[in-house]
Amino acid sequence: MSKPPPAYDGAAATWSQGPSRLYDRLAVRVVAPFADHLPGTTVLDAGAGTGAVCRALQQAGATAVAVDESADMLAQVDGAALLAVIGDLCSLPFLGATFDAAVSAFAISHLDSPARALAEMRRVVRPRGLIVAAVFGKAAANASKDVIHEVAAQHGYQPPGWYVHLKTETEPLSNTPELLRACAGAGVFEEVAIDDIVVDSGLDSAEEIVEYRTGMPHLAPFVHSLSAGGRQRFLREAVSAVRTRGEPVRPRVLIMSSRVLA
Repeated sequence: MSKPPPAYDGAAATWSQGPSRLYDRLAVRVVAPFADHLPGTTVLDAGAGTGAVCRALQQAGATAVAVDESADMLAQVDGAALLAVIGDLCSLPFLGATFDAAVSAFAISHLDSPARALAEMRRVVRPRGLIVAAVFGKAAANASKDVIHEVAAQHGYQPPGWYVHLKTETEPLSNTPELLRACAGAGVFEEVAIDDIVVDSGLDSAEEIVEYRTGMPHLAPFVHSLSAGGRQRFLREAVSAVRTRGEPVRPRVLIMSSRVLA
């Protein structure tokens, strides 16, 4: 599988109601260290989703071009990008040396070949252009995520196959500094830097955390499949479980940066 899972088609509405609060904040944190280099540039947002990175780039004075596999998600990008294109991260629909820079936030970890996606980003960026890729780092289980899944299972939830594949197969290809550096490849970038950080998501209350998690594509279809009464019971129980046994969302994030060789 070279593409993000098709589950992201149809996920945009629930994404904008919950997960976008986290991902918008993460996008700002990913882009901020490079803000001085961005004004006036044209930057590819590879795996743009609903446009979190596009908005962060726009705030930094860059012009974003969004590419993603999901037309549904791209429809939410709106005016944050000059252009939104449906495309495969492992076979980008652009000529070589088209962009001044490329950023990918939390997208290459969905792929069986993250190294190929980084190579494609390198191909479409001009010599000496900036490449940035962020993924979630390997970390201890988050109690809030665990208890929400536990409550969901009590209501009949089973994780979809693509989500199991993501967690067991593709995320482990790039979720440590060493693995992410290896994905960048040897001799094709200038010196590769990895920033290993923990981000304050701003999601602290049980209600906010449940809204975020139940808006994710692996849970949202299940939640919407419940009857109105069942959905309310599930949400009420999930909030109670997070309140008593959960914890704030503080993800570990790895940010790889480098430049294309001249």
